[in-house]
Amino acid sequence: MAWTAGGAGCSSITKPNQMSIRLRHLFLVAIIFCGSFLLLSMNNMSKPYVNNDFLIFSRLGKKDSGEILSDEMYTIRTNGCIISALQPLGSEVRQLVKFPIDIKPCPMSDIALLSNNRTHIWIKHENRQYYNISKSVFLKCCYKSFYRPLSVEDITSRDVDKRVKYNVCFNFTTSIKAAHEFVRVKCYVRSVEIYDQFFIFAPKKELSSDETEIPKNKTAYNVIIMGIDGVSRLNFHRTMPKTFAFLEKKGGVELLGYNKVGDNSFPNLIPMLMGLSEQDLKSTCTPRKKSTFDNCPFIWEWFKEAGYYTALGEDSASLGTFNYGKFGFIGSPTDYYLHTFMNEAEENAGVNKDFNSYLCMNDKYFYKVLLDYIENLAISLRTSKLFAFFWEVTMTHDYLNYPMIMDEDYVNFLTRLDSINYWNETILILISDHGIRYGQIRSTNQGRLEERLPFAYILIPEDFKEKYKEAYNNLQLNSKRLSTPYDIHAMLSDLVNLDNIENDKIVLRSNRNENNVKGNSLFLPIPLSRTCSSAHISDHWCSCQKSHKISTKSKLGKEVADQLVQQLNNLVSEYEQCAKLKLAELIEVVEMEPNSFGYDSVTWREFMVMVKTVPGNGLFEGTLRVIDNEWLVAGSISRFNLYGNQSHCIQDTTLKLYCYCQ
Repeated sequence: MAWTAGGAGCSSITKPNQMSIRLRHLFLVAIIFCGSFLLLSMNNMSKPYVNNDFLIFSRLGKKDSGEILSDEMYTIRTNGCIISALQPLGSEVRQLVKFPIDIKPCPMSDIALLSNNRTHIWIKHENRQYYNISKSVFLKCCYKSFYRPLSVEDITSRDVDKRVKYNVCFNFTTSIKAAHEFVRVKCYVRSVEIYDQFFIFAPKKELSSDETEIPKNKTAYNVIIMGIDGVSRLNFHRTMPKTFAFLEKKGGVELLGYNKVGDNSFPNLIPMLMGLSEQDLKSTCTPRKKSTFDNCPFIWEWFKEAGYYTALGEDSASLGTFNYGKFGFIGSPTDYYLHTFMNEAEENAGVNKDFNSYLCMNDKYFYKVLLDYIENLAISLRTSKLFAFFWEVTMTHDYLNYPMIMDEDYVNFLTRLDSINYWNETILILISDHGIRYGQIRSTNQGRLEERLPFAYILIPEDFKEKYKEAYNNLQLNSKRLSTPYDIHAMLSDLVNLDNIENDKIVLRSNRNENNVKGNSLFLPIPLSRTCSSAHISDHWCSCQKSHKISTKSKLGKEVADQLVQQLNNLVSEYEQCAKLKLAELIEVVEMEPNSFGYDSVTWREFMVMVKTVPGNGLFEGTLRVIDNEWLVAGSISRFNLYGNQSHCIQDTTLKLYCYCQ
């Protein structure tokens, strides 16, 4: 009888009837060797391609307490959610990744007439020649501070968050001390204005009489959220490799399964800042369409009560989270509130408008204005504690590759604060709201998944890891599980009072399976069984999808497409000025497997469909559910191409996606 085993690089081995013990041992060794060789070969063959031009890595495949072992084919692999792994430079997107050489630099950025540091503004006389000002000509500049007045008299409700007042002018010819928060400086030659620029400073303010700072002997950390709009996890790897490398070197925790819960910025930031959904606001704090957000339960109020200074700032006023199509705040929501400054700078010094936003404040990028301010505020409040929420939108809102422009500045910002050990006393959450929602990449399968998976990085001080070891271990554990903005909010709630995350309390809370109403604190273990349904992610935005394609030529495919178009027309049916849309092309339709969303047994079918409509050539994607021949939308309907001025005839920021003005 002959027994043979074959494999790559292995010859057949024959066993004679009377095999000696030594031959038996040799035979077993050969079998083990060949089997190991085969497994190694298969493993190497299955590894996805990684482009070494970018600082890209994978932390998948590590054992997790009780967790199914992931491999490089998956980003997340648990009982409740499986997310396929994609490469930052996958075949669908590789050709779209290019450095944006056509972006306009800010005019005269290298030869600005004025400069500043944290305390002073001065004239750069060496640059007079670039403004046709000879050395003999008298040059003077006018320093005017401005502020947000407390009174709202004679201001319409729509402009309540834009109110501003200027103080008297102070002239200077060399330099001037900056004694105010917001400043505008104009320079003149013979009464002719030749220069105009805005400056923002971060003086330490006095807290109000009913507020007290955190006692110096009480342990607390600064908590700073820095958002970059519209950047997926993979696009962060692609376009900001230096920033990514800094976070990795510092031991940052990347949330590999961070899934958005809404379409654009607003419905993803409200859960983070309030623990509520966008729909919840109507019954909580914004009951009317023209409501401001003054009565809403923002997380920064909790930090303020705990003795923190608070700050809220975005690098765009017109695209601001609480101002785009909304009414902002009547009062100042935080101790440091940048909207007044950004609105004035945008309206009077905004240049290089690139689609939706001004990129520059005259000779300086708006994102740089924000970064410099964050750094100055951090230094100014070094002896106190700060909770801050900052959001960059001008550079990244509309373009896939524009984050490349910012990479060097972000890593320099992080490095400078690292040099003064600021990250040893600060929890930094560097995060986005969603991936890019428009353009060529959004028409690819990878782009669809990327849109749903924004990047999220959490940088934790070293002594925190030791003091709150159980909480930190859970954070690492959760980096490989499905997470949402609701979880960030629950984590922030824990950081208000660090007593809640002491090791013994974390163990006790974990055993109780304690969690927030919609969020699970990232300091507590997220269950392996978590699904999109239990995480409050609608089917349309769920990344744990399993599906199979339906033919675009089939009767079923056509019916699903027609239903989506009908739903689009229903959304704008009250607006006669919006044209009735018709199906121009069925691009793709897939049927979703209900168990991939967390449903065990269902009596309905669900489809995701992409269509093109006319007039306007709109590209739409929706998830439709059919129950007993009745169709309804599961979640919202996405538009993944730009609509420009097509919807100028209506003001509703959501319905603008669907309206083509006749």
